[in-house]
Amino acid sequence: MAETYVTTAYERLQIAHLRWRKRLQKWISRSREKVSFVLIPNDEKPFAQIEISIGMLGFLFGLSLSLVLLSFGLLLYFSFFFDRNLSLEKKTETQLVSFLFYDLLSQDLKESVEELESTTESLNLLAWEEIPEKEMITQDYLLKEEFRKDASELDSNLLLFQQVVTTYTQFGVKLGNLVPNFQNAIDYLSMRESIFYSMPRGRPLKPGVGVVTSTFGYRSDPFGILPVGESHSGIDFAAGEGTPIYATGPGIIAVDTAVGGLGKSVRINHENGFFTLYGHCSLILVNPGDRVKRGDKIALVGQTGKATGAHVHYEVRIGLDSPLDPEEYINLD
Repeated sequence: MAETYVTTAYERLQIAHLRWRKRLQKWISRSREKVSFVLIPNDEKPFAQIEISIGMLGFLFGLSLSLVLLSFGLLLYFSFFFDRNLSLEKKTETQLVSFLFYDLLSQDLKESVEELESTTESLNLLAWEEIPEKEMITQDYLLKEEFRKDASELDSNLLLFQQVVTTYTQFGVKLGNLVPNFQNAIDYLSMRESIFYSMPRGRPLKPGVGVVTSTFGYRSDPFGILPVGESHSGIDFAAGEGTPIYATGPGIIAVDTAVGGLGKSVRINHENGFFTLYGHCSLILVNPGDRVKRGDKIALVGQTGKATGAHVHYEVRIGLDSPLDPEEYINLD
């Protein structure tokens, strides 16, 4: 009886290994074989020949087939199985529209801030004559921009959002710098306006009433007592006796209403140290302590005191200083 030989598992594994190794070597050897592609032009010039190995050709074929299958799979997925998040898309579109809207507003804000800067500088030049608004105050304590701007194009919602925030931050800083400068100029001009309207302005008589018979400064003595003349501290307006005299500015009637040779007179204390005198009145219509406005009737023209005829003597003074030329204040009206 013939003997039967049974291979062991290790021997079978070795045999399988040798078979696959032989097949792999055969495939590698065959893959190294080259295939030529010949390009034949229409003219008689030499043709072009491209050689590529079978292995590389198989790799390229497999890669192309994989890309085609992947594209086809994605097409099927997005056509039949993909569930669109409509709420997210709508929210994104809404945000995009909002960003674009605020971007347009930021452009309007830019123009407004530039116009405000120009106006503020003109206002400060008007108020301070030679000092531009940038030199008005120190700006070290004001808001500084911390947001770094990216100069890349707005190719996404995030960049658009960053652009809008940057623009608003920049002009927020500019507005913060402009506010104190603008307020300083407004306060100063308001103070000047308050001073102006509290000053005596215009004539003590109605327009067209009375004539100037004596101006401010040195003049000959109307009584002929002083041969070298005298200093006249005001302006005399001649008018018929009983002609109304009006306050030239707002103020309070002083307690002492009689000043030397001015006879019956009225003194009005104005703000900022100004006061005015109205002398030679025939009748005083106000009482000490009364508050009057510009244009209020305070007395009537007369010739009391040292006077050669019916007229009102009008003076303008500041504190204890020498009398001022009333003509300068009359011309303010």
